[in-house]
Amino acid sequence: MEEKKQITIHNLKSNQYRQIHSDGASAGITPSGLININFYSHRNVIPKGTIFELEDDGRLGKLVGITDDSKSGIVREYDFGVHMDINTCKSIRDLMNEKIKEYEKLTK
Repeated sequence: MEEKKQITIHNLKSNQYRQIHSDGASAGITPSGLININFYSHRNVIPKGTIFELEDDGRLGKLVGITDDSKSGIVREYDFGVHMDINTCKSIRDLMNEKIKEYEKLTK
């Protein structure tokens, strides 16, 4: 039997590589026909400012509230987006389906 040729692919991380948490994603199709997916995480808003009572000796006392210009609700913060062609999108879909099956097998 004839041996198949092989090639080694070396995986490198760029200086910008980072791992993030994602609570979800939104996606669309670009005008040039690429798939765009943007990943986000959810968190509570961070107040623009907080108001504290001031003790006689200058220390911060009890929290009184937040400033009027602070937002309320939940923030959906987008960390990064990816553009890919349809073949890459299908390949990632297949990879995710494999990992879902693997996870379900491990957790049964």
